Amino acid sequence: MKKIEVRCELVENNNSKELFIYGPVLDNKSYWYDEGEYICPQNIIDLLKDVNVEDDLTIRINSYGGSVFAGIAIYNLLKSHKGTVNTMVDGIAASAASIIAMAGDKILMAKNSMMMIHNAWCFTSGNAKELRKVADDLDKIGDSLVETYMDKFVGTVDELKTLLDDESYLTANECIDLGLATEIVDNSSKDDDAQAKQNKVSILAKYRERAKLNEADKNEGEKIEECQSFIFNKFGGNR
Repeated sequence: MKKIEVRCELVENNNSKELFIYGPVLDNKSYWYDEGEYICPQNIIDLLKDVNVEDDLTIRINSYGGSVFAGIAIYNLLKSHKGTVNTMVDGIAASAASIIAMAGDKILMAKNSMMMIHNAWCFTSGNAKELRKVADDLDKIGDSLVETYMDKFVGTVDELKTLLDDESYLTANECIDLGLATEIVDNSSKDDDAQAKQNKVSILAKYRERAKLNEADKNEGEKIEECQSFIFNKFGGNR
């Protein structure tokens, strides 16, 4: 997958505040990324200092996720904000980023955006006893994820666990049906729709005109062929 450029900032938009969470979500220390190439809970803490305790806040998400604990920490930071918090999936909210999306009082998704949910996993090594403990720990982490999703999910725990087992990529419409989103946002305006329709009409008109010309050329060619055949049959000779 193509890397999502990191964007972690608070902006004013029409007298409302938007917090962008674009890119990997990791803990304060990462062995795979240099500083500034990921978003961590401390970034969110720092940005929330510039938000009044009762201000409404929109969280805009485009992230493949990362650390489950970083995602849970950011989720809890947003849930503790006293103002209304709405989350908006601009592109993808995958893995830990889908946990962050669950923090919204409303969860909005662009009509062509997606969410991906799966079980916790990790890289590890060790002897059999150590690996069994890691598996047990992952089961416990999975239980905490289930608890978070179930605040929104409209199905049963077993149905949710099946989706997690399958590493499910969900469309905006599927998220609405499952309760993991509350509203689909269509960013195209009526003017845009009208212009797009006009463009389609213009393009179709050009193709129709071209088709007519091609048909006329074909008919003209057939007439010439008929004339040549008549001359050949009437007078003989080479065509």
